[in-house]
Amino acid sequence: MKKRFILMMLSLSMLVFAGCAYPAGIQDPTGTAAGESAKEDQEEETDTMKEEAEEEENYDTGDATKDDPRNGDDIGDKEILVVSFGTSYNDSRRLTIGAIEGAVEEAFPDYSVRRAFTSQIIIDHINKRDGILIDNVEAALKRASDNNVKELVVVPTHLMDGFEYNDLVKEVGNYSDAFEKVSVSKPLLSSDEDLDRVADIIAEAVSGYDDGETAICFMGHGTEAGSNKVYARMQEVIDEKGLENIYIGTVEASPSVEDVLSEIADKGYKKAVLRPLMVVAGDHANNDMAGDDEDSWKTLFSDAGYEVTTVVEGLGQLEGIRDIYVEHVKAAVSGNVATEEDMAEVKDVSFEGMEPVAIKDINDGEYDIIVDSSSSMFRIVSAKLLVKEGEARAVMNMGGTGYKYVFMGTGEEASKADGSEYIEPVENEDGSNSFEIRVEALDAEIPLAAFSKNKEMWYDRTLVFRADSLDKAAFKEDASKKVSDLSLEDGSYEAEVSLKGGSGKASVTSPAGIVIEDGKCMAEIEWSSPNYDYMVVDNEKILNESTGGNSRFTIPVAYFDEEIKVIADTTAMSKPHEIEYTLCFDSSSIKESGEDKADSEDVKKKNMK
Repeated sequence: MKKRFILMMLSLSMLVFAGCAYPAGIQDPTGTAAGESAKEDQEEETDTMKEEAEEEENYDTGDATKDDPRNGDDIGDKEILVVSFGTSYNDSRRLTIGAIEGAVEEAFPDYSVRRAFTSQIIIDHINKRDGILIDNVEAALKRASDNNVKELVVVPTHLMDGFEYNDLVKEVGNYSDAFEKVSVSKPLLSSDEDLDRVADIIAEAVSGYDDGETAICFMGHGTEAGSNKVYARMQEVIDEKGLENIYIGTVEASPSVEDVLSEIADKGYKKAVLRPLMVVAGDHANNDMAGDDEDSWKTLFSDAGYEVTTVVEGLGQLEGIRDIYVEHVKAAVSGNVATEEDMAEVKDVSFEGMEPVAIKDINDGEYDIIVDSSSSMFRIVSAKLLVKEGEARAVMNMGGTGYKYVFMGTGEEASKADGSEYIEPVENEDGSNSFEIRVEALDAEIPLAAFSKNKEMWYDRTLVFRADSLDKAAFKEDASKKVSDLSLEDGSYEAEVSLKGGSGKASVTSPAGIVIEDGKCMAEIEWSSPNYDYMVVDNEKILNESTGGNSRFTIPVAYFDEEIKVIADTTAMSKPHEIEYTLCFDSSSIKESGEDKADSEDVKKKNMK
């Protein structure tokens, strides 16, 4: 099986990655190798974590034996590796990281769930204090490889993307050739939709304190990385929702605790509730927020005259937060494409007697048109068809904002396509979104993939633009003729054919031999060059039949007296190049072929179905 490494990178970070390798991929419980191989950036981690071992002695961190380190073998073919920065606070680790791992395990029973921490300092401290060894990333990846895991899904529990997340992706990438498939899910706050949901979740968690006299202040970590702006964006989302008593600050960046105190001053609050905006409630929550030191949030708010309540609970304890992580894992497992089980009932948008109506048969203009959709979740409130010079585009008003992009093709194709091919929405005056797409024909099924903001996956849709919803005046008088209009018996004929397009130097032999059988027409096209290796007619690829001399193809002909778009691939250049042409068969020139019967039978047999 071809090996793939799928990186779903939307960024976040908290601290610098510090997963260190040991000989043969085994961790050194003394931690000596960590100091030898750590990056200079690890100094930031050391500064922020060095006091945890000392400070936690003032607290009962809980029973370590109640927490599952998830470092077992016998993994099976499929593994989900949940990667966290880590904490040595045992109860918090079990109630947050452990709860996230448990939610993932419940959602994906066919996968073995394992754990890794990126902080070697924490790993070593837990091992020394409690005799429990948690894998670092290197050891966890080696464990997966040694257990012959075929599919590996890595799940970072980071709050946002940044240094550590990107370093984790690189670390996993070094092992990508050890597995048949590797994917990395996104951190918690990877989109505006994530921010919106998290705002609702934390607001619900503190709703009991909403008495008009209490300021609810969440403490994030903060980082010098650009991803720190997620805190300001979170505050914007909270403000937009009218959650006037909720404020966001950070320990080590902006907005600071001083910024928060300044913000809530003179608003009449008498009380303050402090709660961490962190996945786990570890050293920062217990000391920087709820501690008794003179520079802790608790002390600073008390000194400012507020009655302070501290809630030392990590975000991982909230079910809604765990649900978001699970959805991100689901997107990683599925390759960001919804399965049949993910989709609501799919409707058949075809109808009896449906035949494509070419855009060239519609007069230039702007028309209201009805669009049938295969999904009730992709409901098009209204649409306008814009026709000009044989081409058409449609503006579809969705009546909402649930989709981030659409793509002309399938979800699988969209997941592999360059982002430049995604069609972004246009905001309407009422705040809803519209998408503008090209339309090749009416009364024809058009595959379209839509990227859901909430689910963060591509969903396959099928659209049909209904010709019968247009007024008759929209259609040109049809001068073209179908094969059935010619009233010809089955047999061999010839007809004049003209070619347009390209540089104008190429030509085709005219008249061309044609064969009509069972209402279908096939034509033999001979080019003036031997350098064409295939043609594309009506989305069908047709190969060159000539073994010497000029290129020759047998192609289907649906209409006479109208230009038929075709593509011919030439090998005359340094690289093969597709060239667009049009062919037009003249119905008035049709006459019985002068070929002998044997030759006629040969032509009749070519590609007839």
